[in-house]
Amino acid sequence: MNDLIIIGSGPAGLTASIYASCFHLKHLVIGGTLGGQLQLAPDILNYPGFESISGKELTQKMFDQAVKRGGEIVTGSVTKITDNRPQITNNETMKQWNNDFYEVETQDGKKYQAKAIILATGTERRKLNVPGEVEYTGRGVHYCATCEKFDYDGKICAVIGGANSAVQAAVELSQGANRVYIIYRGTALRGDPIWLEQVEKNEKIEVLYNSVVTEIVGDGEKVTGVKLQSVTASKNFAEVGKDFSAHLPNSASLTGLEAVGVLEKLASPQNSLLLDKVFIEIGGVPGTALVIPLGVKMDQGGYIEVNERLATNIPGIFAAGDLVSYGLSIEQISSAVGLGARAASSAFAYLKQEKAPILWGESRIKR
Repeated sequence: MNDLIIIGSGPAGLTASIYASCFHLKHLVIGGTLGGQLQLAPDILNYPGFESISGKELTQKMFDQAVKRGGEIVTGSVTKITDNRPQITNNETMKQWNNDFYEVETQDGKKYQAKAIILATGTERRKLNVPGEVEYTGRGVHYCATCEKFDYDGKICAVIGGANSAVQAAVELSQGANRVYIIYRGTALRGDPIWLEQVEKNEKIEVLYNSVVTEIVGDGEKVTGVKLQSVTASKNFAEVGKDFSAHLPNSASLTGLEAVGVLEKLASPQNSLLLDKVFIEIGGVPGTALVIPLGVKMDQGGYIEVNERLATNIPGIFAAGDLVSYGLSIEQISSAVGLGARAASSAFAYLKQEKAPILWGESRIKR
């Protein structure tokens, strides 16, 4: 019997494991993809302690540390969580039903038991699901503008999306890029007013409304452009071309790729845009399907509601990382790490019915 099972092996889950080991909790980490979304970041500049590190390198360092501290990592996808605890009254405590547990089943049929669970399955970045996206991921197609190395200086970038994450990404990219296109299928951006004002005032940013990317193209090594199509069915191709052309800068004033930023009319009702980088910022889908049958409460966006201890409404179920409500997670590695540590501390307090010790080096300082 484990004290704790951590579902998810991204930054939140691996950090929770490190702290669980320091708290001497017998535990498992079960995850389908080691590192999760962290693996998609080629160069990370904003994680403390590393001026620049790839997502794969940081994943490996976190994994090695978790294993060194005593964590057991199981590779597999969890398909079911069963609540084997009895019905509990408010007057009962953890110690009164200490022999009851949650059972976690993986895709290969194996079952594991624990008295508490930390759900750290993160979010799955929404994909465009267009040709070229998978092929050029990490080679010009990215999902986190704030994580990337500043190799977009002097380049032409496109941000796909129209909400806050897309608008903020465009503003940040414009600090180094020659030109930034926001490609949005809607008729008006949905960001906060302060960000929309920055977009409007920024001469480097152009917004292409009523537009979708139908293909990401490249030369076999890197992205060279995208194909666009209007989502306004009532407009004919000539009108679409005029709409796009109205947003284009004078190509003679730009440097970099030849004819960069010039929208070319094709034989089909599509247009192509030459560029260097594509940042897909269309949100994420929280990995919460596992706990829905348990009755765990979600917010309107489908993220897990937790209290200040990262506890859900179900006793013994905690959540950490990008799948918790937006008020706690900012979808960054550093916030996931902090939430993972806090969830492990809360799980300790729940299991032992006492406050978690303060960890510092080899010491265990009681509060």
